[in-house]
Amino acid sequence: MTAAEAYEAFLVPAIFEPWARTALRARPPAPGSRVLDVACGTGIGARLAAALVGRAGRVIGVDADAGMLSVARKTSGRLADAPIEWLHANARDLPFEASAFDVLICLEGLQFFPDRSAGLREMRRVLRPGGALVGTVWGPLEQNPGHLAVSEALRRFVSADAARLLPFALPEADAIRALVLGAGFREATVDLHTLHVAIPSADALVDWSAAGGPTMRHNLALLPDDRRREFYELVAARLSPYRTGQGLSLPSTRNIIVAR
Repeated sequence: MTAAEAYEAFLVPAIFEPWARTALRARPPAPGSRVLDVACGTGIGARLAAALVGRAGRVIGVDADAGMLSVARKTSGRLADAPIEWLHANARDLPFEASAFDVLICLEGLQFFPDRSAGLREMRRVLRPGGALVGTVWGPLEQNPGHLAVSEALRRFVSADAARLLPFALPEADAIRALVLGAGFREATVDLHTLHVAIPSADALVDWSAAGGPTMRHNLALLPDDRRREFYELVAARLSPYRTGQGLSLPSTRNIIVAR
């Protein structure tokens, strides 16, 4: 199973689909809208948007990772009512005319952009006047106990560098808002939200994160074999307060962006 396939199979249902649904409720695209999903990954945002805009609308997902797009194409092909196109493109150079879209989606992507300001300016360029940007960016690591436990275990058993989880590179709402407004958007709200996500076990959280994320997979590969069980036990101990009869119920936080 490739990283993209594991991402879609494990992380999307447990984490990214609930967050995509929550973000789109903040500003749902209207029927018939033209929607662009930037850094679409395996396409959960685009798929949900397509169900909202219907056949009269237009949805395009773009990503710089060809592997993610390959899985997106296979997954959307099973959805008869999802009019979606998939394009291999970089957020800094979107292959569209100005004002081409009514709504832009960028879920869990902005913090990974090498040049966040340039990416936001390019998104603003292809958004029509009065159109909306809807995005999510991971909240502070300390408010995401599942990943905090993994980070602590990486720090203890691998290295301090391995413990710096890339998804948490842009956690502060004020910094996100300043970036969005600095890119030329007229108004922007950035609000921190919390969901509880269901994970079968602490071991599953580690395994899914490694399977679906190349950086996590690389860092765990640095873990000495004779310390691997200790690593899993530490994560499980840190997450014991979140155990339920069905596994774990983990608080998960995101900054939800709505900008015009």
